[in-house]
Amino acid sequence: MKIEINPSQRLKMLLLAGLLAVPLAFKATAATREDIQWSPLDTWTDDSGNTYAAWDDANNWAGGIVPVIVDPNQAFTFYNAAYNSTVICVVSNNSQVTSVGQLMCGFGGAGTLLVNNGAHFQAGFSGFGDSWTGIGFVAGPGTLIIGPGSDATFAGHLWVGQGSTEGTVVVNGGTLHIPGGELGVSWNGNGGTNYIYVTNNASVYLRDWASSTLGQPGAPGNIGIMDIGAGSQVVITNNALSYMPTLIASNQLIAFEGNGTISAVYNPGNNTTVLTALAPQGPTTPQFSLNPSNSIVGIGGTATLTAAASPATGYQWMFNSAPLTNGNGVSGATTATLTIANFKATETGVYSVVATNTAASSSDRNYTASTGATVAADSFNLYPVITINGVNGSTYVSQYATSVGGPYTSFSTNTAGAGPIIVVDTTSPLSMAKFYRVIQP
Repeated sequence: MKIEINPSQRLKMLLLAGLLAVPLAFKATAATREDIQWSPLDTWTDDSGNTYAAWDDANNWAGGIVPVIVDPNQAFTFYNAAYNSTVICVVSNNSQVTSVGQLMCGFGGAGTLLVNNGAHFQAGFSGFGDSWTGIGFVAGPGTLIIGPGSDATFAGHLWVGQGSTEGTVVVNGGTLHIPGGELGVSWNGNGGTNYIYVTNNASVYLRDWASSTLGQPGAPGNIGIMDIGAGSQVVITNNALSYMPTLIASNQLIAFEGNGTISAVYNPGNNTTVLTALAPQGPTTPQFSLNPSNSIVGIGGTATLTAAASPATGYQWMFNSAPLTNGNGVSGATTATLTIANFKATETGVYSVVATNTAASSSDRNYTASTGATVAADSFNLYPVITINGVNGSTYVSQYATSVGGPYTSFSTNTAGAGPIIVVDTTSPLSMAKFYRVIQP
């Protein structure tokens, strides 16, 4: 069954309504615990017809009580009833941290919460069981928007949408933290599509990534969609690379409204997986008319690699995916032509160049990488060569021994980039016999 997904239309509707520049609204639940219901009286309306009310105004809550954590053993539950669902709840211009217990946005009818203008918001900080937060969960629809310079932290799980109800989270230049639980966009629903947008230099920090973070991958009617936009990132504690190919293939993890490319990189140094978005190529994206070519260079000779791209305002040459700098025989590292004088065996490997255009349109990717070119030495056969096709961002240690049973001695440590790692053992020329292995520390 073909699934039609158009998250850009939903995001553009929010933009046209002006909701990404002002505060939003909560929904609620009726529960056996102490509930405080959103019941706004002090409202205002913008030129687009959107109606707002302030979170910190007691006149906007039933009983005149602004929700805060008074007793950490109590978990408050907040909601918009259907009859006042059009009033957007605004947390704004708040130098203090607004911290509440359990929150539900959308229960009983549509509701929107906007955290904006540098405000700091926290929910789920109580000792009353699992204080998860629901956006369009357990009923909806519900919307959460985190504006530029603002942040929201949810101590427990953040559930977005369920079943035929709808939940939407828009991190528009702000920061979202989920340090103690899971993000679940359509986690356990049984029908419907729910959304999370991360755009305009926004950041999302997750404790980890689970198999159901975006619902059931590829399952019609029970999926979540994450759309990452310009300058934004999703930082996940632990290695989450295994989840990403399926989500990208099923159009559940997309970039620039489905027009860009997702980059997923695991950093073993700090144990994080970082998702970023590469903008789509456009008329102002550099295009290569000449890529560097493979070559063989004599030891002590000069290697020259040339490329050409247009429109381009600069170049950066890379060696085995690491940027090159001028010096020690290298020149032209930031020009279209790279020269390596007094070529050494340790300089054999894969070279590429990144062309940039600082004048590129904001809707176009402003850089392009060339294809890789292998530069080898004409006396290459004098030295043993190890080629490592590793995982981008992973570290590998090359070791040798004089017998297959060891002991093995480490002689080179390398971190994989976009191309293969080529390791040359210059201590073993000609007929010296050695055995090699590669391990991950």
